[in-house]
Amino acid sequence: MNSFKPASHLKSLIELFDREWHRFSFPAFGFWRDRGWNGAGSGFELNYYTRGTNTVVQDKRTLHFKHGDLIYVPDDVRSSFCEEGSFDLYYVMFRFDAPDLNARMAELFRLLDFEAAPLAMPGLQAEFRAFMTELRMDRHVSVLAKNYFLHIFVKIYMELAEHAGHRNKHELIVRQVIEDLQERMDIGGKIRLPEVAARHGLNERYLNQLFKTVTGTTIGQYVLSARIESAKRLLETTTMPITEIAIVSGFYDGAHFSKAFRASVSRTPQEYREQHGYA
Repeated sequence: MNSFKPASHLKSLIELFDREWHRFSFPAFGFWRDRGWNGAGSGFELNYYTRGTNTVVQDKRTLHFKHGDLIYVPDDVRSSFCEEGSFDLYYVMFRFDAPDLNARMAELFRLLDFEAAPLAMPGLQAEFRAFMTELRMDRHVSVLAKNYFLHIFVKIYMELAEHAGHRNKHELIVRQVIEDLQERMDIGGKIRLPEVAARHGLNERYLNQLFKTVTGTTIGQYVLSARIESAKRLLETTTMPITEIAIVSGFYDGAHFSKAFRASVSRTPQEYREQHGYA
């Protein structure tokens, strides 16, 4: 890929994965070494090369791959062929459980033109290895699996944005604000918008507008989402009482937490724990 497509398309794709993760599945995944193949494509797929070089013919189009290359394979590939060689790759097939979501995902990938040529992305091996481990443990719906998968696409966004010089002044300010917010949430601090704005030398209203322009969400919505994700992780991995999780995650009390959680996740904290973690 020689140019950076509009960042909004990649952000929309990441947001789609994040929002509809509970409807996402991975019917096949694994590690492939040296063997050739010859057959039809069978779904949406990512391939990441960790060693060697390879040449693949997809629907009469020839693609050349090397170590560190990432390629997206759309679900409409009719034939794919390569000979035996000297290469290693991770492969993962993915799909939603609804045709409209798959169509939206395919359209976003098409707008990004990810299938046109390999994307040079050295350094993703650790993310793919950790993600595959979660899948092999049958934890594809876990918070960790989701974070590893999304992190792959976030790193793509950051790499492409940096390469094309899209880290403008506004994005840098918002990145600093996000780091500030995360640091204060990590230590259990209160988030007060006037204080956040003052620390960055900005007007409160302007900061919130800037934050929403860059991220698509307000600071308040971002903080709430981060607290919900923190609570979900604790519900999945600990036996901590729900009222204690509420306080640790930054909510006023159990009632406030339950109301916000249900509005976001469409189930109560207890129901979520019974489905995804400790009962």
